[in-house]
Amino acid sequence: MVECQKCLDPTSLGLFLVAAVSLPLALVNLIQPVEDVGPTHAVFVVLGILILFVAYFAYKADANFGFVVFGLVGAAVVLTGIHYGNAVGMGAYANVTFAIIFLLSLIWSFCAKTPKNLSLILVTTTLIFLFVGLSGLVATDSNAWAYLIGIAALFNFLFSIYLAFALALGDKLKVW
Repeated sequence: MVECQKCLDPTSLGLFLVAAVSLPLALVNLIQPVEDVGPTHAVFVVLGILILFVAYFAYKADANFGFVVFGLVGAAVVLTGIHYGNAVGMGAYANVTFAIIFLLSLIWSFCAKTPKNLSLILVTTTLIFLFVGLSGLVATDSNAWAYLIGIAALFNFLFSIYLAFALALGDKLKVW
């Protein structure tokens, strides 16, 4: 027996994967901002690759916006998890670059009249990459950057998980 009669938009799966990346990032930065207790780099790489698959399926479903945004998110998440010699992640300038690109995607979101939920996810995604990038460029001894990253990631999780469930459940939750 089939669970549903129509094909599920890959956007829902992509948002669940974004939520799965965002929550551990939020928790480690808000509760205990220490490198060795956070999500492993393999988590970022594997989930990023899965998000890239979602981008492919969005392409196959003729969802241009989903294809581009999930492609960018997948690439950014994979690059976050990769080790470059002794360095981890893609570096401060690449994070700021992705923040700028996500900001431009937000403008596209407004022009395409996508749901406001999706625009909020793009805002929090932009902030995560901006805060990570700036934390590498602005030397401070406080955990302020970690808390900013954690707050943005927590909201990213909440907005992503809500929209993922709203899309998966059809008319049971409102997409706004």
